[in-house]
Amino acid sequence: MLVTREDILRAAKLARLTFTEAEFEKITLSVNQLVEYTDMLKQLDLKDVEPMFTVDNSPRPMRPDVIQPGLTKEKALHNAPEVNLEHFSVPKTIG
Repeated sequence: MLVTREDILRAAKLARLTFTEAEFEKITLSVNQLVEYTDMLKQLDLKDVEPMFTVDNSPRPMRPDVIQPGLTKEKALHNAPEVNLEHFSVPKTIG
C-alpha cells in the first residue's frame, strides 16, 4: 500500500502544515519507505519469539525515598519573566 499525494495533502491539512514541492516529494518518499519497511516486518515469522517489555532486563538501582527541602517561593519565582500575585504569569496561548 503506497501513500498517495492526496494522503499526504490530507495529513498536512489536518496538521496545518505547508511545504514546498521539493519537501513534499521528500516526505512522500520517506513515508512510502516506512510503509514498505513495516510491510517487510509483517512478513516475519515470530511465533517462536517470546514477547518482551524491555530490551534491557538488568536491575535498576533505586535511590532511597527521602524527603528533601524544596524551593522557597521567592527562589522559584526569581527567574520568572513575569510574576502576577506571587504566581508565574505566562502569555495567553489560546485565541
